[in-house]
Amino acid sequence: MPTYSPEYSDDDFEFDEEYFSRTYQPLSNLPTPPPSSRESLASQSPRALPGRWRAFRLGLARYVNICPAIHLVNLVPPAASLAAPSVPLVHEMLVRSGLSTDAIALAVCILDSLNSKFSLNWRLLCPLATNEISKRHTIQAPLVGPAAAAQLHIDSVRPEVIVLAALVIATKFLEDCQEPTHYYRAAWGKGVWTCEQINVTERCVMESLGYRILPLWDPVLINDATKDMQRAARQAVMVPSLPRNGGGSQAFR
Repeated sequence: MPTYSPEYSDDDFEFDEEYFSRTYQPLSNLPTPPPSSRESLASQSPRALPGRWRAFRLGLARYVNICPAIHLVNLVPPAASLAAPSVPLVHEMLVRSGLSTDAIALAVCILDSLNSKFSLNWRLLCPLATNEISKRHTIQAPLVGPAAAAQLHIDSVRPEVIVLAALVIATKFLEDCQEPTHYYRAAWGKGVWTCEQINVTERCVMESLGYRILPLWDPVLINDATKDMQRAARQAVMVPSLPRNGGGSQAFR
């Protein structure tokens, strides 16, 4: 076995041309990775699988919107409904709306500014059943008994419509182009509420604010609302929320 010493240098090395010619192989003759390996690597590319990439972006959007969803639910007046508002429902609403952080923060300021008369006013004015005529030519049997009574009570109206109304008001204030109510009902609310219920809820919110949104569009208030959303999410993760009117958890129901 050769030994290496400080006296050894490259000048002592002798190139064996015969040995080199017998053992040398061009790079093109070396084994290449199997086609399945290349295909598996290509499958990880966003361009190769746009559907998977869209799913990833949707999941990221859902994670980002969970913080404001928790805070918006916490700002729904408890006296407005005995039903606990759902974080997942508001969460999906935010994902479908695609609103900016500033728009959501303005909706937070709107909900946070509702006066003590809002809940009773909304409970008295919000329609209980739909007055819209279905365009489908189907005949449905009328509900009787407890099911019919449940539909004739204000607590049968999901309280998340108050959040939806705040989001719509914030959007109308910030954007020049405004969509009709049936757009927000279908695109954001997925038909959970009627157009009349959304319109009445908007009117109740505006009356509670004295029809003044501009004072809420303040950089300091918007910045505080953004920080409150982040803080509410951290608190909801660390500390279970108190029951809402004897019901389940408000933050994760």
